[in-house]
Amino acid sequence: MNEPLLLHCIALPALAGLVCYVAARWTGRLTALIGLVGAALTFLLCCQVPAKTGAAYTYPWLAIGSLDVAVAMRVGPLSGFAVPFVALFGLLIASYSLPYMWSHRFQGRYYAFTLWALAGAVGAMLADHLLFFLICWEVVTLMLYLLVNLGQEPANKVGAKTFVLLGFADAALLLGIVLLWQMTGTLRLSEIVRLSAERTATGMGTAAFLLIFAGAIAKAGAIPLHSWIPSAAEGAPVPVMAFLPASLDKLLGICLLARVVLQLFTMTQALSLVVMIVGAVTVLGAVMMAMVQHDLRRLLAFHAVSQVGYMVLGLGTGMVVGVLGGLFHMLNNAIYKSGLFLMAGSVRHRTGTSELERLGGLARAMPATFLTGAVCALAISGVPPLNGFASKWMVYQGVLATRSNLAPLLLIAAVFGSALTLASFVKVIHSLFLGRPSPDVVAARPREAPLPMVLPMAVLALLCVGFGVFAAWPVGEWLAPAVSQLDPQLLPPGREVAYPIGLWSSSAATVLLLVGLLLGALLYLIGRIGQARVARSFVGGELLGTDDVRVPGTGFYETVRGLPLLGSMFRDAEEEAYDVYHLGGRYGATLVQTLRGLHTGMLAVYVGWCVLGLAIVLLYLLPL
Repeated sequence: MNEPLLLHCIALPALAGLVCYVAARWTGRLTALIGLVGAALTFLLCCQVPAKTGAAYTYPWLAIGSLDVAVAMRVGPLSGFAVPFVALFGLLIASYSLPYMWSHRFQGRYYAFTLWALAGAVGAMLADHLLFFLICWEVVTLMLYLLVNLGQEPANKVGAKTFVLLGFADAALLLGIVLLWQMTGTLRLSEIVRLSAERTATGMGTAAFLLIFAGAIAKAGAIPLHSWIPSAAEGAPVPVMAFLPASLDKLLGICLLARVVLQLFTMTQALSLVVMIVGAVTVLGAVMMAMVQHDLRRLLAFHAVSQVGYMVLGLGTGMVVGVLGGLFHMLNNAIYKSGLFLMAGSVRHRTGTSELERLGGLARAMPATFLTGAVCALAISGVPPLNGFASKWMVYQGVLATRSNLAPLLLIAAVFGSALTLASFVKVIHSLFLGRPSPDVVAARPREAPLPMVLPMAVLALLCVGFGVFAAWPVGEWLAPAVSQLDPQLLPPGREVAYPIGLWSSSAATVLLLVGLLLGALLYLIGRIGQARVARSFVGGELLGTDDVRVPGTGFYETVRGLPLLGSMFRDAEEEAYDVYHLGGRYGATLVQTLRGLHTGMLAVYVGWCVLGLAIVLLYLLPL
């Protein structure tokens, strides 16, 4: 029986986006209200999806032999809890964009593309047919390209790079889907799961796994298919980065990866190790690049890449606590990373810059932005009792449970990456909110961001606290049932998760942390009672006036650039020597020039190539 709610969850934002696109011809600012109402109604509809677990909708479209093409949707184990969060991020970004995009000349297009991306993301989450899934997946990619191009220079250049990289990964995904169809004879996900064949036991199965894996990690933004995210951050409007690379793309990519490793394929030990290594390299490589960035948007973009590594690492372990940790971190990362990008957007909106060198002292002028940004920064750094620590702790436990020879190295990489993340955000908080204001900040005379921008940041900060202090609730109520349905052998239905092993005791730890904070505040107040002697600083025989001193946070970790090995790696990375986009362009151009050289214009040469090609085809087709 068809459930119309599933179709409405896609049709509503798609129709609202069409209205925004048409209305923009007459009045662009009316589209802001239309976009907000459309996102709010979509959120209300999507909140009903978890109650429809197992519900389906099918509309036959085309049948060619054994190939059937249909709009097929089903509320599965992951989509049940993920779809409401997809819609929530859409609503928060629509609210935040009201003042941020108010004066943008393409405001109508912005809301249209945003709502269409929301419709595509919901469709991809609910899809039960691989072709329908691929269409929705491509809609999100196309909307990302169009939204990036609405930004400032070099928006066109980075938009093209984003589309090329994701297009290449999506082509790999399409080829993997074709191989999967060849092995199973169907494109229905629910039927493929019921077949439960060990598809990685063959060469074709391994190839299909790697191709779909490449498409998933490219969308999520893992190394080496990550470079589109830092590039997009340079030109795209900040709400676009918060909506797509920080939240929707992570949810889509990691949910697909979860289905790949838990449902569609049987993971071998070698493939599991490959997935974990990709995760560990992503954690360390991206966070090292983030530490030396001077632009806040690029710094946050590299952290968005780094956090994907924890999700990939957790899913690669194949252990129940690691898989739960990876999925929990997927959700947590979308929350605090969106909050951090929105914080950066608020700072840029009020100061006109995102260069760390030109900021500082904003805590008094923008207290709400400072407080919410600090909470999200502590969450991404893995500081208890916030949500980032809870999910990272589970990933650590999953790595240890693998008992692999490389487990200690992978664990060190994950923990060290978290420490470097904390160090990086010490730099961010100091550069933005603490210290002395720069001359640019003094001239801008910033004030707190408007209420429609503050509210989404406050909601995300509260979720960081709630999902940390009460981490057992989302894990037990949402994630554990989802994993039980995805892979009953990994976590049999009805079996509770071993919380004392994989999940820290958040309640007791939170009480102790609050007691410690209260004692520290009490000691601080006691210290303020007495009179402190104030003296001017004496440096090198001269009195140093504090009014002349300003220590920018950009110099905190510049020394790492001078280290023998890391220094050269940083220089190569900044010159994009490891960027697959530029590497592909360089070697692709060499291949094209080589092929051009073979085209001599002589008929005999062309006939020779045709004969050689025909011989190769015959050798492949004819039995020996």
